[in-house]
Amino acid sequence: MSAQIETVQRQPARLRQGEPVRLVLAGCGAVTKLYYAEALSRLQGRGQIAVAGIFDPEAKSAAVVQARLPGAKVAASFDGLLAVGADVAIIASPPRYHLDQSMQALRAGMHVLCEKPMATSSSDADLILAAAAANNLHVATGLVRRQFPATRSIKAMVEGGLIGKIQSVCCFEGGPFQWPVASTSYFSRAESGGGVLQDIGTHCLDLLTWWFGEPHEIHYADDAMGGVEANCLVRLGFGGFEATVRLSRDWARPNLYRLEGERGSISWAVNETELVEIALKGCRTTATASFTNTDGGSRDFVDAFCDQISDLVDTVRNGIPLSGSATAGRNVLKRIEECYARRKRLDMPWLGAEDFRHVIASAETRQ
Repeated sequence: MSAQIETVQRQPARLRQGEPVRLVLAGCGAVTKLYYAEALSRLQGRGQIAVAGIFDPEAKSAAVVQARLPGAKVAASFDGLLAVGADVAIIASPPRYHLDQSMQALRAGMHVLCEKPMATSSSDADLILAAAAANNLHVATGLVRRQFPATRSIKAMVEGGLIGKIQSVCCFEGGPFQWPVASTSYFSRAESGGGVLQDIGTHCLDLLTWWFGEPHEIHYADDAMGGVEANCLVRLGFGGFEATVRLSRDWARPNLYRLEGERGSISWAVNETELVEIALKGCRTTATASFTNTDGGSRDFVDAFCDQISDLVDTVRNGIPLSGSATAGRNVLKRIEECYARRKRLDMPWLGAEDFRHVIASAETRQ
């Protein structure tokens, strides 16, 4: 389809008091099987939503998800999914479909929650945002780590000056690749938009800019050499300190963020929803603090997906402003594009001289 902006063709029926918000789900791959299906099941059990339809081009994948969401109709096509009729469309398809499917859902009068990355380029994300604004619809993006009590508390501690002026930040994420992808197309730039930076780097760069603002300086190196990167190194200047980020799909190291300040440090284990380690200078002990949301309830990883969906549902039902605007999804895509534009070759001392010459020659042939 053309990605041009069009006005809404059809508006969903007006919600009645107490009626669950109707959702449809596109994409029954790994992120849905691991997180969205369970989150939607929990919300449906609470009466907040009703999953009206699901779609995936792989019928077996759709059947697995439908078994966990009784009552949802399995659509034979994406057009068929939209024809089911709903208030919200969740787009959890591979990234190369995010633009077209988000635009089609908006044209059908549906609000959209699009899994990260919001698109494969910031210009495509701009088209989605413009279409939503033109049609008075809402778009959210799957930056789920913003829902963690731990990451929200880190933001509050940084802004409150708990550890004083930040002096350095060091982050590592990754390890031997274990995500249960359906095919090797996941490692295609056309399918995913990039490698490890576009994947887990989306979450990392979003958190850093959420905590510290936009960086004024970016240095980037990776090992792509004609393909998609499996390892990368990012250095971000934030005015007075530098954040160093290493991402990997084959290097086993502790997944940890460490913020060093003039009065202490904050450490956070990646994807830990509630726990943060705090060490203050002059204190003999290091404290591990457990944070919860304002309701006091504990949150696991799936609960963060529930909160993300509920945020958009509350907006649709009650007009409550989104806490996770899709503008953040667009902005992190822009930062990733800036990294790729500055790409340098990562130092790879593990390659011998002959191996390195062979790799470079192969990369030049592919290009």
